[in-house]
Amino acid sequence: MSGMGGMRQPLLSSDGSCGVCRSSRSCHLPVIIWLALAAACSPGKGTTAYVGATLWDGSGGPPIPDAVVLVSNGRIQAAGPSDAVRVPRGAVEVRLGEKWLIPGLIDAHTHVARWTLARFVAYGVTSVRDVGGQNDSVFALRDEASLGGLTGPRLYVAGALIDRAPATWPGAVGVRSADEARREVDDRTLRDGNLAKVHARIDSVLLAAVLDEAASVQLPVAAHLGKVDAVTAARMGVGSIEHLTGIVESSVRDPAPLFRAHDAFFAGWKAVGRAWASLDSTRLDVTARTLKDAGTAMVPTLVLHEVIGRFTDDAYVGGLDLSGVPEAARAAWDVPGLLRMAGIGPNEFAALRRSRPAQDMFVRLFKHAGGVIATGTDTPGPLLAPGASLHDELTLLTRAGLTPREALLAATRDAAQVIGVDSIGVVRQGAVADFVVVTASPLDDIANSRKIEMVVVRGVLRRPSEFRGMWNQ
Repeated sequence: MSGMGGMRQPLLSSDGSCGVCRSSRSCHLPVIIWLALAAACSPGKGTTAYVGATLWDGSGGPPIPDAVVLVSNGRIQAAGPSDAVRVPRGAVEVRLGEKWLIPGLIDAHTHVARWTLARFVAYGVTSVRDVGGQNDSVFALRDEASLGGLTGPRLYVAGALIDRAPATWPGAVGVRSADEARREVDDRTLRDGNLAKVHARIDSVLLAAVLDEAASVQLPVAAHLGKVDAVTAARMGVGSIEHLTGIVESSVRDPAPLFRAHDAFFAGWKAVGRAWASLDSTRLDVTARTLKDAGTAMVPTLVLHEVIGRFTDDAYVGGLDLSGVPEAARAAWDVPGLLRMAGIGPNEFAALRRSRPAQDMFVRLFKHAGGVIATGTDTPGPLLAPGASLHDELTLLTRAGLTPREALLAATRDAAQVIGVDSIGVVRQGAVADFVVVTASPLDDIANSRKIEMVVVRGVLRRPSEFRGMWNQ
């Protein structure tokens, strides 16, 4: 068999006889026997076999050379070495030769818009966790995508951010009491949300109410912290900490000034950004080990920290892959206006860049302690392109000290664990058929994760060139 459409044996021979019994179609076999013979002619009908690639299945085990992955009805029917997984007669074969097959990548911190969906898939991102959007629009988008009305990744949605009133972030819902906080959690449950997300001005009293209600309905909680330190939040039951928030407050002797700074969002972000540079490895190691023991995952979004510190670095910005971002979206970023609003000038940029090594150190220490890290990007924020930024995050994780294998696990198995879904981020029997074919080993060089030849999402094979042709028109 050769090519994508080859069949090993036709159901009927060229003379109209059965390919198994060689009898005429008008033979007097009972219909049920004829149907059984037809099934024997092509037991693999409706199955696609991806053959010959080296499979890295996301389980943490070694790669499997000359692998076979069988896909049918949007799920993986079998995956393993060719001497253990046979291609059934009648299956469509896709021969992959010397390529690598890896699980679909996961962006565990996004804020999706309709235009972003195809861009994610083009870069091999087949699942995303949206951690803050307009309730009506983001849940409707999730439902439309899940029903197959849109080509895009699987969406796991939090709905609107939950913040202390008055909410200062666009689209966030402000709560004034524990009862209001509980009602917001219940609202996410009624909308079939996948998690709740609290924002920077939530204090420990409101956070306790959110977590208590969320525990009663088994809803995970992600936190962008500002008024609560990371260790306290983790011990209270927060499932994931976003952007490394609360780490500094857990590592300094007196976090009170930092808590007060978060009365205003940008003031708090800048104060914490400056404070990172003052931390040493001893204090960060204690925080990292404490957080690991509490069982809270980290979604560090290093690419966001990198971008913010280098907004005015023309060489850095020129090296970003923004090819998939529409002109309207680029204009909406309004980076100069954002910098004026945030009050970020040359001194702030220098301070933020000085803090980056300490952030990398914490990520390294947390991973060394055995903590769970998931990839996230905060796309489509300024200079953060959907899909492309996830590959930037993978690169930054390896620069921080993770191996390419550990970085890939952060974008597959471990991100799936953070989302709470075990059928994504892996290539195994029973998992959904979301995977990526790349032309070289990402275990040798994480940059090879960008060399995408095919993306299979929901069992459908797509090529990046299809999408690029659409958005470049």
